[in-house]
Order: sequence, then C-alpha cells, then structure tokens
Amino acid sequence: MPDGLVWIDLHNPTREEEQAVEQMLGIEVPTRDEMAEIEESSRLYEEDGALVMTAVLVEATGRAQPSRTQVTFVLTRRCLVTVRYADPIPFRAFEAKQAKATDAHLSSEAVFGALLESVLERVADLLEATETEIGEVSTAIFYGDENVRKAEERSTALRHLLIRLGRKNRMLAIIRESLLSLNRLVLFARPGAPWIKDEALQRLESVERDIRSLSEYEARTEAEIAYLQDATLGLINIEQNTIIKVFSIAAVLFLPPTLVGTIYGMNFEHMPELSWRIGYPMALAMMVVSAVVPYCWFKRKGWL
Repeated sequence: MPDGLVWIDLHNPTREEEQAVEQMLGIEVPTRDEMAEIEESSRLYEEDGALVMTAVLVEATGRAQPSRTQVTFVLTRRCLVTVRYADPIPFRAFEAKQAKATDAHLSSEAVFGALLESVLERVADLLEATETEIGEVSTAIFYGDENVRKAEERSTALRHLLIRLGRKNRMLAIIRESLLSLNRLVLFARPGAPWIKDEALQRLESVERDIRSLSEYEARTEAEIAYLQDATLGLINIEQNTIIKVFSIAAVLFLPPTLVGTIYGMNFEHMPELSWRIGYPMALAMMVVSAVVPYCWFKRKGWL
C-alpha cells in the first residue's frame, strides 16, 4: 500500500479492482449482492481486524424519484475503503470540500467520521426540504383558494395534494431506514475499533447525537404527514358526500312529480280526471307543487 493512502473509494468497481484492493489489504470486499442483504450479521461484522459496515443512503436529486442505495465502509487501522454502486450527493460534496481544504485528514477513522457527517448533512437538507413542502401543502389544504366553487375542481386539487404527501412519505421512509442503519453502524464502530483515537471517538459520538436528533425530527415530520393525509382524505370525503347529497335531494324532489305522472299515466276506464277539461293542467300543477313543497321544506331545515 502506498504511504499516506487513507481512503480508497470503489465506485462501480470491476472485479479486477476489487481483487487489487483485497490483495492490498488482505480482506475480502463484499460484492453487490452481499451488500443488499438485510441481516445485521451480513451488514456489520469484523474480518481480520477490519470493520465491514454497510449503510443505506438516500439517492435523490431534484424532483427525481428517491431511491435507496447501499454503501459499504471497510474501516482498517491504515485505510478506509468505501464500496458503492451509485453516486450520492454526500460523497460528491465531501470530495469537493476536501479538494478546497488546506488541512488533510491523516487517519482512516477521521475520513470515516467526515463522510458520516457529510451523509447526515444531506439527510438534514432533505428533511428541511420535506418540511418546507409539507408547509406548502398544509397551506393549500387549509388556506387554499376559497373562491373555487366547483366541487369537482376542489376534489381534483385535493387529490393532487394527496399525491404530493404520498411522495414525501416515501422519502421519509427511505430516510428512516437510512438513519436506522447509520445508527447501528456507529454503535458497532465505536467499540469495535480499539485503535480509534479519542478525537475520532468524540466525532462519532457527535454523529450519534445528530442521528438521534434527525430521527426525532423525521418522526415529527412523519406524524405531520399522517395528519395531513387524514385531513385531505376527510375533505375529499366531504366533497364527495356533498355531491351525493345533491343527487339524493334531487331524487327526493322528483319523486312526488313522478308519482303524480305515474298515477295519471294509468289506463283504467274509470278515471274521471281524464275527461275533465282542466285535467291536464291540474296534473302539471300538482307535479310542480309536489316538487316545490319538499324543496321549501328542505331549505327551511337547512338541508340545502
């Protein structure tokens, strides 16, 4: 291994690159299939004095659909190896930051701690963006355009807001999984590497505190999304019930005229009204009155 080498970043590595690193460090680099395993014993273990730790990170850029990606950290006394098959923003941000830094990290555990901090900064940014959008959705739900009169337009707008909440809920689910994996990773790394210096241990303790605070923030945001989803569904149900109410009242209003028309549409021989000169106008008047009276009654009761 070259002197001064403290970080090897395997981004979409070939099998030859993996074998070169394995021969250099004397350990096996986990494959992509092994990184995807969910058992804790497969994600956190020690091999020949090296800590092999796999975490789940959020991969989301702009308005693209968020997804999860696995990143493996192989921490040894001399070198840190990261294995990844995606290009999450924290790694790019860390590389750009170190390119401008005047002081270099001189130990593998220092690079490890700095990478974790970069990951948590990205998680915090995503949570802040999620909270901002949730605020916009909340404003649209409870303080939206009250001049919108058509129930169909209101229902359509509420359905769009419900979709936005569902997308943010998916983002939070991936963030929750990421924070859980990072917390287990830190708890495994702190006592698992006796060579880690006090300064690096303090850094990992700070990372652990940040993870706890972000987890609490994520839980509160998740509860707010759940409330807004219930409120949106409730408003959609109210709009739909209003439409059904209109149809129900219309059916009730037209029921008496239908009854009158049905009676005088019978073909019985002894129906004296059929021979009256005013029979037809009388039937029409009865239909109108039988519809107007229930309408006035419903209006008086406040049902309309």
